[in-house]
This record gives sequence, C-alpha cells and structure tokens, in this order.
Amino acid sequence: MAEIHGRAGAATCFRGDQLMSQAIVPMLSMGLLTYILFRADASLTQPVRVVVVCLAVFLGYRCIDDVFFLEAAADQYYGGAAGERGVGRMLARLPPGFHVFNNVRFPSGDVDHVVVGPTGVFSIETKNYSGTISVRDGHLIQNGQLLTRDPVRQSRLEARYISSLTGSPTERLPVVPVVVFARARVRVHDAVGGVTVVSLESLLDAILSHTPQLSQTTVDEVTRLIEVRIHSKAPVPQYRRGRLAIAVWGWPGEPVGLLWSRSLRIVRWRGRRAVAMGRTSARQGP
Repeated sequence: MAEIHGRAGAATCFRGDQLMSQAIVPMLSMGLLTYILFRADASLTQPVRVVVVCLAVFLGYRCIDDVFFLEAAADQYYGGAAGERGVGRMLARLPPGFHVFNNVRFPSGDVDHVVVGPTGVFSIETKNYSGTISVRDGHLIQNGQLLTRDPVRQSRLEARYISSLTGSPTERLPVVPVVVFARARVRVHDAVGGVTVVSLESLLDAILSHTPQLSQTTVDEVTRLIEVRIHSKAPVPQYRRGRLAIAVWGWPGEPVGLLWSRSLRIVRWRGRRAVAMGRTSARQGP
C-alpha cells in the first residue's frame, strides 16, 4: 500500500459546503419576506400595500434564484469530490515505496493528487465527467462536444507548479501531467498536448508502466520537500481588473471566475475589499 498524505476530495467537498452555507441567507430572507407579506398592516393605503407586495414578490424571486444557483454549483463540487475519493482509493493500491498527496494547494485552487515514487512524480487532475471522452484535432471532446474547460492546459500548469516544489530551479524533477476521468469511457490512446489521459481503471498502469528512475533516497527527499512547501502560503495570482475577482471565502487567492450581472457578491481585488455586481460561475466545480 502507498503512503497517503491528506484526504482525497476534502477541499472540493469543503467548497461545496461553503456554497450550501451561503444558500441559508436567501432561504432565511424568503421566510422573512413571506412573514412581511402576510403580516402587512391592514391600515396601509392601497398603493403602499401594492408596492410592498410587488417588492416582496421580486425579492422572493431573487432569493429562489440564488438558492437554486448555489445548490447547482454545490452539487458540481460534491460530484467532483466523489470522483476524487474514487481516484484516491485507487492510488492507495500503489505498492510500497509510493507516496500519494491529496489536495495540494495551488494558486488557483488545488492539485487533486500528486504521486511520488520510483517511476517518477505525477500530478493528477481528476474529472468526474460521464459519457465518452475522445480526441478531435488535438482537443478533448465529451460525447462529440468540445469541453468548455480545457483539462489538458490545467494539468500542464499544475505539473509545472508541482515541479517547482521538488527542488531548486536547477534541480527540479520533471513531473508527468495526468488527467483521469473517474466515470467516463476514455478513448484516448496517445498523450494529448504532453498530458496522459486515462480512465480510472487504467490509472495504475499509467503510473507503474514508467521505467523506474528515482531511488528510494530521492523519493524520500522529494516527499519531504513537497510536505514542507505545500504548507507554506501559496502565492496569490494577479488578474486583470474587470474580468476576475478573488473570493473572500474559500482558500486564499481562490479565483471565483467570470462575474455575471444582477447579483451582489463581496470580493477582494488585490487584497482590498470591494463590492462587485455579479455572481460566480456555476461551472467552477471539478
């Protein structure tokens, strides 16, 4: 059995819990608006009562819209966490001498899994998509449709970041980027953009099939370096004003995505608290 560091899916599930906790506010607001609607003073003039009823109906609609939006976004995170737990259980079956890190902090989120062993260092991005995954013109497609978010590019960025944790700039180890689809049928036979794409059933073979290149001493040293460095504060990325915002809640420096209009969110811009009109994109989950 491999040595496990951290709990698979914990960070993703935590983000889902945060979204569900945000849904409490509009739910309580709905209750308060209902109370006001039915307890309005009968002495109010007809025009005022009409205004109160219209305002309550409008705010109630906004609250219901927010509840459904937050629940949908949370469901995506919970689904992603389930996929990460399945991959974590599979990685735990690696033979002794391997180390598995779960939920390694990353400037724009977290790396789902990192494997260090005799066959090398691997950064693993888990996707809980269903259907069939194949390749068209060098891009991954799901059921014939181009994926809205590019997991290949994401995996390459994560591998580059993990490589920076393995040693000094002149002694960094190469990291193999891997994208694993926990539920989908994967019909990809070659690397895509330098990234290995596999199904859950083929994940162990993709790791163990590499030629052993690291001694146990090197594996232990790299493991120690990663353990030390992942607990240091991750650098906060910079984003162009007006396009991305940094959430107050969640991991430090977590991007919340493109803002939609007509919904109020409190965000931070480069450390300064500000109010932004918009809502986070529901397609931020894994």
